[in-house]
Formats: sequence, structure tokens, C-alpha cells
Amino acid sequence: MTTQHLLLMRHAKSSWNHEGLTDHERPLNKRGRRASRDIGDVLRAKSLVPDHIWSSDSARTRETFAHTFADSGIKPKWHSGFYHASANQVLYICAENGEPETGTLMLLGHNPGWEDLLFHFSGLSRRMPTGACAIFDRTRTKADWLERESWRLVELLLPREYERNA
Repeated sequence: MTTQHLLLMRHAKSSWNHEGLTDHERPLNKRGRRASRDIGDVLRAKSLVPDHIWSSDSARTRETFAHTFADSGIKPKWHSGFYHASANQVLYICAENGEPETGTLMLLGHNPGWEDLLFHFSGLSRRMPTGACAIFDRTRTKADWLERESWRLVELLLPREYERNA
């Protein structure tokens, strides 16, 4: 069996109110924490809780994971190379790690690489704001899993469409 779904998620909204922190250390702000929970709830409702998460190791991606799926028992694989990586760098790291054998894989990281990955896998040029998550279904199991032809964009979840007043 092969990976059946690919989730491409950009970290949620981060805070700029912490003098002395490096960009890599910046946490989420209140809106980002709420958006992470909202997107996690939507993915759960769609039965798309990832089996595997490969993520940047920045504070804001770690916190996005914590507010989205930390209660699911998933153990993310933290990749320092995902931090501000280009799409080509991410694809190279994915190729080095090999395709997960089963289930749903989430890639969690940063722009501009994530918008470029969205284009790579879908052929569509779309904005990917903080907290957005693209959902792809597998279309070809015989093709290389990192090729555009292997995936079909099903939906692009935008946090502002799922905001709650909490």
C-alpha cells in the first residue's frame, strides 16, 4: 500500500511581539493557535488525521502541530531542512526519506516553499496564507510519489473560512 493522501500545511500565524527571539524561535499568536485548532477540527471531520507528519523544526511549526494534532499520538519527524526551504529542497528531503508505506502524510512548513509545493503538486498558482492546508488525493500509485501527476488537489482549507468566535 502507498500513501493515499497528502496534506500540505503552512504554519499558523506567528507573533512578532517577542524582542530578542530569532525568526526560528517565534511562537504563534492567539489567532494562530485558534486557526491551528480549527484546521485540525476540519481535518478530523474529514477523517484526514495524518499518519505521518514531516515538519520544519521552527517554534511556530512545532506549535502549529501542538494545537492541530498533538492529542492524536502522532510523532512528527522534525526536519531542520524544511525551515524556509525552497520547494526543490523539500522535495529532495522527501525523496531522501522515502515515501511512507501507508496512510496520510502531512508536510508542515513555511512560505515561499509551500506555495511553490502547492504549484508543484497541483499546477495551480494560489496564495497559501498562514494556517492554510491543501488536501491532495493519490491518483497514480505506479508513478513516483513526488510527481505532479501522482496527486489531485481536492481542497484548499483557509483558516478564515473556519474561524470561530472563541
